Amino acid sequence: MIRLLKLVVIFPFFVGAAQFARADGSDFDAKVRAFLLNNPEVILEALAVLTKREEQAALEAKLDRYPELFHGAPQLGIGARDAPVQIVEFFDYKCQPCKAVHPVLEAFVADNPEVRIEMRHLPILTPGSERGARFALATQAAFGDVAYQAVHERLWTIRGPLRTEGFERIADALGLDYEVIAPLMESDSVTARIDYNRNVAIDLEILGTPAFLTPNSMTFGSIDIDVLSDIWLSQ
Repeated sequence: MIRLLKLVVIFPFFVGAAQFARADGSDFDAKVRAFLLNNPEVILEALAVLTKREEQAALEAKLDRYPELFHGAPQLGIGARDAPVQIVEFFDYKCQPCKAVHPVLEAFVADNPEVRIEMRHLPILTPGSERGARFALATQAAFGDVAYQAVHERLWTIRGPLRTEGFERIADALGLDYEVIAPLMESDSVTARIDYNRNVAIDLEILGTPAFLTPNSMTFGSIDIDVLSDIWLSQ
């Protein structure tokens, strides 16, 4: 049924072209008909192009609903905050591909200073994922962006579960008072930020991490920097 409806959309183009040709005194309509009968795969190719355009338009319409993803105040990321090419990465501290690609992204941004990768917490894999996100966000609330970035980098290095003992060690190593951070981990503001990211991910049908967004593209599950850079640098 969907394919039939799309044929109804495409067919008027051929009819219109044929009518124009008849007005011009040519036999273009007969040639078009003969060509399509001899090459029906052209219609399938046109349908594929139309489908891709519709999917792209639908994605961009969804992304347009969240302008703050790309125009909000930078909080945590890689690269200059005022870089003209803004990428948003949804990540999870327990996501091994996220952890593996992190130094690759740092090297990529170093080579492409026009790019900024803003990082957003999407803790979906384990209970520890959310604990880690809450610890990082609570650190920001208590001690600011510099401490937040430092904690973020330390969390990547934890190989085991993300638990209170590990958070205390990180705080102590960075000279931060964990007793100040701990109560903020369950604060409404931290919960709201995590919930917002999850709701965006659900709406955009993000199926895993890492997920990378631009104003007109979405890629998840891939950590091939060559593929990603082709998308990002064409923005």
